[in-house]
Amino acid sequence: MKTINITKQTEIDAIINECDICFVGINQTNAAPYVIPMNFGYHDNQIFLHSAPYGKHLNLLELDNKISITFCLINKLVYQHPEVACSYRMDSRSVVCSGVITFIDNIHEKEKALNLIMQKFTDREFSYSLPALQNVKVWKVKIEEISSKAFGQKSKKNQSKLMT
Repeated sequence: MKTINITKQTEIDAIINECDICFVGINQTNAAPYVIPMNFGYHDNQIFLHSAPYGKHLNLLELDNKISITFCLINKLVYQHPEVACSYRMDSRSVVCSGVITFIDNIHEKEKALNLIMQKFTDREFSYSLPALQNVKVWKVKIEEISSKAFGQKSKKNQSKLMT
């Protein structure tokens, strides 16, 4: 089994779009990263997130607005030999990216971003009340760095053995 780097943007986009949640890593001073699961929207190499307008995550982002985001799709457990524990791997694909958070304050832009998030779960477009838009923090992350990998892939040599 091997790990393959994924470089085609269409494949990277497909992984991100298949995920329902992402894991957002926020820096903490002199401590382990603070990681939270979030649902998201993805459009034009930007990730849109939303949260409560207060909390630990926002306190940390005031100190450092650089974040990392991980997306992961797990398909199944695979192995080369059933008796060798080290030959087991997950057949999976992941994307890891980083960027800087900016917050969307404009009510109309917030509504657009929230609808991008909702598009992952429904084909509907929503309208939001003014209090709802005022009481949600909407995040925008322009992706600055990105990498993607597929794990647990069969080598060409192993694939040809399986075919015969």
